[in-house]
Amino acid sequence: MPLNIEIVPSDHVLHMFGPQETDCAYSLSGQVLLSVLPSRSAFHKEMKPQPALLTSLVLTFEGASEHFAKGQGYTATRLCSVSQSLVVRTTPVAIPSTPDHKIAIIFDLAIPGWLPASLHSKHATTATTRYTLHAKAIYQSEESSALWLGSKTKYRDAKPVEVMVRRHRTTSAPKRCTYAVPSPRTISPTQTSVLPKEVKAAIQARATIPNYVDAAAHQERESSFDLRLDLGCSVPGVTVHKFGVRFIQSTTYGTTPDADFKRVFPLPAQQPPTVPLLTNHELDSLYMAGVTFPSNALRVDKDDVLHPDRPSVFNMQEGEEGHALDSEPSSITVPLYLDSALVKPSYVSPYVHIVHRLFVDLDIRYRDQHERVGFFLPLPVYDGPLLSRADDSAPRPNDGLPAYVQLYHSNGEAKYVADLPAYSKECGPGEIRDESEGGCHPVEFRRKHVRRTGLGGSSSSSSSRSS
Repeated sequence: MPLNIEIVPSDHVLHMFGPQETDCAYSLSGQVLLSVLPSRSAFHKEMKPQPALLTSLVLTFEGASEHFAKGQGYTATRLCSVSQSLVVRTTPVAIPSTPDHKIAIIFDLAIPGWLPASLHSKHATTATTRYTLHAKAIYQSEESSALWLGSKTKYRDAKPVEVMVRRHRTTSAPKRCTYAVPSPRTISPTQTSVLPKEVKAAIQARATIPNYVDAAAHQERESSFDLRLDLGCSVPGVTVHKFGVRFIQSTTYGTTPDADFKRVFPLPAQQPPTVPLLTNHELDSLYMAGVTFPSNALRVDKDDVLHPDRPSVFNMQEGEEGHALDSEPSSITVPLYLDSALVKPSYVSPYVHIVHRLFVDLDIRYRDQHERVGFFLPLPVYDGPLLSRADDSAPRPNDGLPAYVQLYHSNGEAKYVADLPAYSKECGPGEIRDESEGGCHPVEFRRKHVRRTGLGGSSSSSSSRSS
């Protein structure tokens, strides 16, 4: 008698909060539904269902990171393998012969909290990360099979069920932070600097940006984040005419598991191809045949993920002379829009690393000398708080709050004893109020505020002495 096995997790998305930590775990629960199916004899006659005796049921959560390219090679690393025996031989479970009668067996797996988020791609050459639930059953049945008496012990595998892991690096909305920028550098390393060193050293720049960009918010709707520049110079005669912004997404693909990743995170000892993955890739045959990538080969893709239809170059001109810089900084604030089709969250896995940096270049002139200088700012892209989702109209009570393991050690002691966000009765469900936010605002320079314009437009400035 065939046995039908169906894995039904309580949620197909497993949300993890905070950095990838090896000392915490998350619960993935659900149930496995079992029932008997009608079978047919060798003469295609439907046979009367017979009860089955389930003697073993093992559920396995497997995570894998794979790097592949059609016609070039395939390689894979097992990230984790978490198994739970739901039924053992000493306590078998009887499955009734009624096909519409289902037996539900509850499971609760402890999933490691350091796992990287799921990563999918449709490109022919890429790296992916996926997680799957598997179930294998051993049962006994008296049913005959074909023309002979079938074996009493039979085996059945459930259809694998994919679970998506999403990482939320923080439970707070983005906050503004200010960077004191060192002397801007010449953009091209092969370009000879024409500005005197003392002039470049005298340029004072501060940049205010969010501490992270919420990737999901930009994918669900067109939204922007602000870049504020405070520019000044202690040497008279320096002018800036325009500046450009690029948001560089650097994706590094490796053909060998990253050594730092293997050192930091506890990967299983059993790895493919010695122990194949439970879900085989279509190119797994290449791996088994020894057709793999060259070892330690790297490929780096760099993309500007700002929206191409939105301004990314801004004029600061005040006539042909440009905007004059002096010892008291002037400020300009511009909105930046991401291209949701290109941007991906910052990411670390055995085969792929994704990092983001904001690049600002300035068109500086001093007397008859002209040079473009620039600087980089770290700006990670995360999946932000759950409550920022447009489709999350009815959040669960704990959404947006950090997991218990993020705040306390296994012995119950608090990991953080100060500077925790304060909870307020006025906060909505799952929201956190940061009472210290008022002390984190950047200094406001109000001598001159240059209104932003797109390339080719005019600009204006207003002067007001700060009191």
